[in-house]
This record gives sequence, structure tokens and C-alpha cells, in this order.
Amino acid sequence: MFSKIWTVLALAAVSVHLAAAKSVVAHFMLDNSYAYTVGQWKTDMKAAQQAGIDGFSLNWIPPDCNSPSRKWQVDRIDDAFQAAEKTGFKLMFSFDMSYTTCNKFWNTTFMTDMITKHAGSSAAMRWNTNILVSTYAGDKNDAYGNQFFQDLKDSCKGAGHPITLAPALVSYAQAAQTSPEKSAAKMMSDYPAIDGYFNWQAWPLMEANMTCTADKAFKAALTKNGKTGPYIMAVSPWQYKDLNDGVASDSWVAYSDTLFAQRLHSIANNEFSPDIIEVLTWNDFCESHYLRDLPSMTNVSATDYVTYSNGMENYVEGMNHAPWRVMAKYYLNWWKNGKAPVITMDQVVYWYRVHPKAAACYGGSSSKIKNYEYPTDAVFAWALVKDKATVSVSVGANQYWEFEADSSGPALSMIPFPKDLGIGGTTPEVSINRNNKVVQYSKGGMAITASCSWSNFNAHVELCGEGVNKGPSSSS
Repeated sequence: MFSKIWTVLALAAVSVHLAAAKSVVAHFMLDNSYAYTVGQWKTDMKAAQQAGIDGFSLNWIPPDCNSPSRKWQVDRIDDAFQAAEKTGFKLMFSFDMSYTTCNKFWNTTFMTDMITKHAGSSAAMRWNTNILVSTYAGDKNDAYGNQFFQDLKDSCKGAGHPITLAPALVSYAQAAQTSPEKSAAKMMSDYPAIDGYFNWQAWPLMEANMTCTADKAFKAALTKNGKTGPYIMAVSPWQYKDLNDGVASDSWVAYSDTLFAQRLHSIANNEFSPDIIEVLTWNDFCESHYLRDLPSMTNVSATDYVTYSNGMENYVEGMNHAPWRVMAKYYLNWWKNGKAPVITMDQVVYWYRVHPKAAACYGGSSSKIKNYEYPTDAVFAWALVKDKATVSVSVGANQYWEFEADSSGPALSMIPFPKDLGIGGTTPEVSINRNNKVVQYSKGGMAITASCSWSNFNAHVELCGEGVNKGPSSSS
């Protein structure tokens, strides 16, 4: 019966000691909130809370950086704070400083005004008593730099609302993948004004899962330099982007096959414990690392309506990621509480790409997707069961590949795509079996096909079993 068992990774649950309360935020792309109402914000926040997420880090670019103006973002932020106050949710600013060409860059006066405006809110995220502020980038832009950060801190302190600044200086995070201690030391030398650090690099730069080596180096550097701000560690389920705009850097895939489970497990079992976890992301559909349900694409009156551009709809539409929130909830609660949660349901989260990596697509990037050879052509299954069970996965001719799981913790397995996917493709099927009975069954919502109209290395994620967490939907 078990002759076709594929490689199984048992993620054993072990207890850890939790010294203090720990927080989880999710990176939220404010650019995708144009249609949001207070009600929609509440819906998203409640869905995030169900997954163990305590707040959003609001990523926004300078309102007048380019045309059309994004001054509407200020109103969405007001709505977000109103909703967060009513749902017990936290919010922090993440000022996007990655734009090297802007009509108007960030300035400390406007930033201070926005921070001060919401400093009195119960939803404002704090580190100790200070308002916690972060960025995306700022280290590769002549408009900013260490003195800019110091001026911002001085301005906020002068306004009566001191901040703790933990920016995401991405070039140091990338360099740390090969030279962690050297990169961490250089960052502290170049940016003495910062209080903490957000390590944005949630994805490996090579064909291998992430380790915590760089995280340990950055946290040690903060401590060595007497910094009292938080070390924020990034975790992410996936990364893929293909804008087909002729820019090579806009078409790539990161090695993500089992990244989410591996990275979360390394935190939960106390291999490394950051001060804050930041999930990348809640709703960055462009780069395929979203946990939110897919937004409305056709109903322009929907309060979660999003306009896709540059062909994004070709690799986002139908590519559900919501079941990954089941995985996030398990590990994040384990990390926060210091012990693995008791498993009370039978669930298998499974994910797969909808085309083999060698598929010849007649749309999308005109050249090979960077790192296209990294992903494995397989269906991945992560099982969480309340009692001993056999999980069976069928993918075309690869029928009834089985692995065992039990209540001691999650089990992770992979089942390869068959060589022949057939004319119409093949759709994965998953079942949870106990005492010779099928207790849960699921058939994937999308087929795996050998031909494609657009290069698509995004993941389609499904849930077999109880507790389907559908999460956000349009709300007035």
C-alpha cells in the first residue's frame, strides 16, 4: 500500500520557551486599496487576525512621486486606522523609498505630519513607548540616507512623538546572503541613526531554502552597537513576477517550493527568534507573494477592486493563495505561545504550478524567466491531522502516492508531475484516509497543462479538509 511513498519531511513539534509577547505584521501594499472602505479594511484585518497576524505594515510611495497623484492614500490610511481601532489591530508606516525618480520625494515634514496624525491612535504600533516606523529601501537612493533618517527622528521627537526606526535597507540584506557578518557591520557603520532593522530578504538567491545565518548576524550587530529597536524577520510563501516589459529584472522566480513551511518552522522551533515577524505580503499580487484572497478584477464597484497592469492578470487570476493562511496560523501561534498548537482538524494544504517549467508559452516574457530552472515540477502537500492518517495524492499517471501523518505535527511531501500531462492537462486529487475510509477529499481547482498562453511560475494553493479559511471578500 505504501510502495509509492515519496520523500516525506516530518516537521516534529517541540515546545519552546517564550520570554515575551511577540508580534506578527503583514506587509500591505496601499496601492491596492484605492477602492477600500472602512468595512473592507475590517474584513481584511479580521482575516489576517484569524491567521495569527496582529497588524499591517502600510507600504506607500510618496503621493506626488509620479502621475497620477496618490494623495488618495491619505484617506485610505485614515480609514485603516478607524477600522483597526475597532478590531484591535495594529498599523505601522512603511515608507517606500525604492523610487529613484520622483517628481516629489518623501520629505521629513510630511512624514512627521502623518506619523503625528495617528500617534494617538490605539492602533498605532509601538516599540516600547515609541511609534514604530519602517521603510522599504532607502539605501540606494540619493534622496535619502543616514542624515535623512536622523532628521526624521529629530523631527518626530520635536513634534512630541519620538519614533523607533527599523528600515528595510535591501542592498545589505541581499549582500548578507553571501557575507552576513560583513554586510551587517557595514550597515551599522553606514547607518548609525537607525534603531532596528527589517531584513527584507525572505527569498533565497539560489536554489536552496533560506537559513537563519543572516538573521543572526543582523540581530547580533544591533546588539553589539547598542541598538534598542527590533529585529524584524521576513517570511514569505513565494515570489514570481513577469511584467513582459522588456526589463530583465521584471521577470524572475525565486526558489520557493517549500520555503514557507521551512522558514516558519525554523522560527517556531526556536532555531532563531526575531523580535517581530513580517509576512511578505498580504496583497502584493504583482510579485505573487500574497496571502489575501484574490481581489475583484471585473466588478469596478467592489470595495476590493484592483486594476492589474502589464499582464499581471495572466499569472494572478485564479491563483488562490488563501489556504497558506492555515499554515501561517499553525506556526505563528506556535511561535507566539511557545508550544505547538493542539491539532483539532484534518487538513492538507497543497500547492503546485500549473505548467511544467519547460513549457513553451506563447505569451509573457520573450526570454527565459530568470531562475526558471529552480522550481521542481511537483505537487507539494503539507498535512496537519488530528489522528494518524494516510494522505493520498494523485497527479495524472502518478496515482495514489501516499505518506503518513499524525497528531505529533505537520508532515510535508511532494509528488512529481507525470511525464505525460495529456491533451487537456491533469488535475491533482488529495484525500485523507483513516481506518480504510476517506475522511476528506479535494480536487484541485486548476489543471496542470503542458501548453500555456503566458509564462506562469506562480503557485495555485488548495485546501483539503475542514476549516477552509476563505478570508476577505468585498465589504461595504
